[in-house]
Amino acid sequence: MGAAKTQSSTSPPERRSSKKVVPGPRDPEALQPFEGEALSSWITTLAEDRDIAVKQLLREFHLHKHGALSMGETRLDPPVARRISRLTGVDEQALHAMTLARYAGNALPHLPLSPEANAKDAGQWHSSAWLCDRRIRWCPRCLRENDGRWPLRWLLPWTFACLKHSVYLESECQRCQSVVTFGRLNSVRPQHCDAQTADERFRRYGYDETCDFPLAMSHPLRVRDDTVLALQTRINEWLDGVPTVDDRQLVSLTAVLIMLLSPSMLRRGDPILLFAIRSLRAPRPHQKRELWTDPLRVAAAACAADRILERSESAAQVARQIADLRIVDYRVVPWELDVMDWAYGPALRPNPYLEELVKRHVITVGDFRYH
Repeated sequence: MGAAKTQSSTSPPERRSSKKVVPGPRDPEALQPFEGEALSSWITTLAEDRDIAVKQLLREFHLHKHGALSMGETRLDPPVARRISRLTGVDEQALHAMTLARYAGNALPHLPLSPEANAKDAGQWHSSAWLCDRRIRWCPRCLRENDGRWPLRWLLPWTFACLKHSVYLESECQRCQSVVTFGRLNSVRPQHCDAQTADERFRRYGYDETCDFPLAMSHPLRVRDDTVLALQTRINEWLDGVPTVDDRQLVSLTAVLIMLLSPSMLRRGDPILLFAIRSLRAPRPHQKRELWTDPLRVAAAACAADRILERSESAAQVARQIADLRIVDYRVVPWELDVMDWAYGPALRPNPYLEELVKRHVITVGDFRYH
């Protein structure tokens, strides 16, 4: 008995799995990112595939110094990119293409050169940039087909429709009607609605609980106007860096109309867009700086911009037409454009349409008046 106890107490510990924390470049089990995938989505999926914590993988990649995965997704430092490429076999250019730096020249102006260089500038950029890093949007059918993995383009407000499935992107939980957000550190791909709900129907234990509705089970709205898909294609070309002059004009005017949109600008087209403007989805005063987070409103602004540009040639004519249409809808109060939106909003500065609208007192920029 004593000998048995001694033998069992001194027996060697169980051997841990030989599965490596990070697959090497020649490892057949290496999980490759799909085309256009976000860096946070790929890293989270890789951690789940290797059955390790995301924080452990971030330390292995030397991404933990950024403070959060979202900061690493902004722009990868070259040494970090080389290390991740050496450990996983993923090409460095592919890794950089999974970060928001690929849109620094168009959709995300003033992108910080390094998240660690100036924390104040990086924080200001994150709080003011037109970036859906808190309020998310998604295509439920894509989530089901891609096992819950997220494209990088879904982080941009300019993506309002899924070209593959011809549906509008979702931005609200269809169960509790709450806006769906990323996690606190943006290190986990959202799969369920985590909003706290006080609705009696969802309170199983008598107190507020998370909604927990699966995002992939949402029923998206079908796009009923092919023009919406054509406009999304043109905006994607602008995002990819190969736009025409007409595409740039479209994006510039769309950025302005996101703020100035009124029902008279959408007398034809997809009726769901007109409903989105007239319904209770209209923003409250404290939400006006984030109008671009609603995919239906962005789609409506793109449709309105396309139709106005068909009938007007110069920026002055466009501004006069917008002012007239807003008067028809009794929108006579000038729109107070926040200085931060003016600085960080893509296609807002320089913008010929914005200057003409300021001249007509349709828009005011803080205490600024155009003379």
